[in-house]
Amino acid sequence: MMVSFVFCLWVLLTVAIAVVWSVCLSQPSWVLHPDNLHSFGLQKYCVMATQENRDLHVNAMHKTCLPYGKELHLGNIPSGTWRAAFLLFSSGTFLFIASVFIGLLSLVIQGKWDRYVSTTTKYVQTTAVLVVMSALLTYPLGFGSPFFRYYCGAGAGPYDTGQCSVGWSFMLAIMGVSLSVFCPILWSFRWIKRDDFMDEMLV
Repeated sequence: MMVSFVFCLWVLLTVAIAVVWSVCLSQPSWVLHPDNLHSFGLQKYCVMATQENRDLHVNAMHKTCLPYGKELHLGNIPSGTWRAAFLLFSSGTFLFIASVFIGLLSLVIQGKWDRYVSTTTKYVQTTAVLVVMSALLTYPLGFGSPFFRYYCGAGAGPYDTGQCSVGWSFMLAIMGVSLSVFCPILWSFRWIKRDDFMDEMLV
């Protein structure tokens, strides 16, 4: 069975976005403190810690990153909205990854089941995009939590980072969502051949 250009483009874009979201999920650089030592993510944060060197009898300051509460547990995340954002983002990422495998089934499943696989892929992927988008809108609401205001100043509030600034992980996740909206569209035209696709672009 010959695979179309648009289908290959859909697979590459979907896999790339799934990898980007997986990286963002594990990175503690969603919000950065001005000292470049403290940073906060969905499930991890970085703080300045003191490491004692007994041989030299000195204390060295270094940056250490660990899950909230020192172990990965939903209840340890310091804000209710951050917990919701973590659940939404991780669920959306899982659904997006699942859509790749469901979509690939269309290569081997033919006949009446092909329509069901196609419809399922489109709905799962669209749902994943909306869920992750909801996570990105929910996360900034946690900027008003006591935990966040302790590090980023009393001026911090929902959608206001106070003394802190938005980190690269958050921006990368936003870019991923911006590109992900094209995936369900590409899926709808996945059987267009490369020559047909170029003709459509030139019209």
